[in-house]
Amino acid sequence: MLLKALIWGLSPLVVSKTPCVENAPPVGFQDLAQTAPSVLQDIRYAGASNFTQAPLPGYGAESAWLVDKAADALKRVQATLEKQGLGLLVYDAYRPQRGTAAMVAWAECLGQEALLNDGYIARHSGHNHGHTVDLTLVSQATGTPLDMGTPWDTFSEESHTLNATGTALENRLVLKRAMEAEGFRNYTKEWWHFRLPTEGTRPRDVPYGCEEPGEGSWTAPEGWHNVAYRVPGVWPPQSCDYQP
Repeated sequence: MLLKALIWGLSPLVVSKTPCVENAPPVGFQDLAQTAPSVLQDIRYAGASNFTQAPLPGYGAESAWLVDKAADALKRVQATLEKQGLGLLVYDAYRPQRGTAAMVAWAECLGQEALLNDGYIARHSGHNHGHTVDLTLVSQATGTPLDMGTPWDTFSEESHTLNATGTALENRLVLKRAMEAEGFRNYTKEWWHFRLPTEGTRPRDVPYGCEEPGEGSWTAPEGWHNVAYRVPGVWPPQSCDYQP
């Protein structure tokens, strides 16, 4: 089922973000905008264009980080695709743990625990480790995303990687083969989701925005698992004094 029309609360809410400066990534991570500038980005959890229709905590700045091993592998994928006139568009990379907690709270608040049980929303995500990425293919000439059969983050069997036909299936397989050639593994229920097995990582909660509470100091809003909870229009700003 496609749940893009649902948000926390009882009625639609216009959501904005507080502009803020980006934190530097933790040691052992790379900022893809700096180290892989040819890889396009559309960080959906930093705004309202995602299944919760609200920005998630941890995404105060629109950025994408990956651990070194995954970032270097992604650069090689991009180089291979460019020879075919294609490129990558990243929707999500490293995800602060508070962002994952917000997804779980959203599902529980709206009675959508089936999405947790069916493997569409993870209580503990590889994204938190920085070795997992959500992405799609684009035309290198125009930057236009290719037809993949469903939008990103469509929670249905139509998003299962091999559950497509024609051009959409061909494009999914091009992406899958290019990513697997550099060691990434596809999650079979989501054509866009790839993980690079990496030792020595751990879940992190370093926020992208420097105005957000630093790792170890964030707490969930009271009552956000309840149906009456309303997403704030702006996550409360903090001082930009966090050092990763």
